[in-house]
Amino acid sequence: MSQHSGSNDNGAGRVLDTEAVRAGVRELRLGSPLLYFPSINSTNTYAASLARGGATEGTLLVSDDQTAGRGRIGRIWKSLPGQQLSFSLVLRPAFPPHFLVMASALAVAEAITAITSLETGIKWPNDVQVDGYKICGILIETSPGYAILGIGINVNGSLRDDPELAARAITLADAAGHDISREDLLIAILCRLDTLYSSLTSGGDPAWQGLRSDWRARLVTLGRRITLLQGEHTVTGHAEDVDANGALLLRLDGGVLQTVTWGDVQS
Repeated sequence: MSQHSGSNDNGAGRVLDTEAVRAGVRELRLGSPLLYFPSINSTNTYAASLARGGATEGTLLVSDDQTAGRGRIGRIWKSLPGQQLSFSLVLRPAFPPHFLVMASALAVAEAITAITSLETGIKWPNDVQVDGYKICGILIETSPGYAILGIGINVNGSLRDDPELAARAITLADAAGHDISREDLLIAILCRLDTLYSSLTSGGDPAWQGLRSDWRARLVTLGRRITLLQGEHTVTGHAEDVDANGALLLRLDGGVLQTVTWGDVQS
């Protein structure tokens, strides 16, 4: 896959080349059928309605503009029309859902490095970063019988006109110094995720713990003193490790080792 698939590929406002994506994922379990929306309120919301109606596992919804995209813990996802990747997958996992958290973050991190050569890290549990700046948000919503995996990536354009956001997030174009093919990146993510998903489905505990090990190796949170926000409550301590299920093991200032299953790492 190339970083560019034509002159000024995927500059501001370019429409995603869905036929190129369809061709790139034709042999995969995940990514078909592909449903494209020039603009939509939330791909996750619509994907959930399709899942409840019996949509095929692997159904992919992608949009050039999400008007009401959601992040983790109720946050709003800022849209850069025609410059980001915003997509959701309908999944029906036969393995514990916390492994989907690991697999999705790892697939995005590895695909970004493969396409851009940028080094990536994961802030627990699944925020993908470049140089300490957030590049990707992942939202997984589960219900009986299905899971919706939503991924939003800052690919092209810039966040520099929003100083508050630019203090913690960046686009791949700003990090790499040139525009990135959204099509190539989406295909790379789906290829890697498809492989991981198949392994999790059929490989049992060895595959699950192998994934955990690879995900853990990319966690930038471990070994640091952090503050964790849980709603109105904050917890501060040393991030020592993660357990077998991916929960964060936080050594509190009083010496107690606390197992944390959710929250937003602030520092």
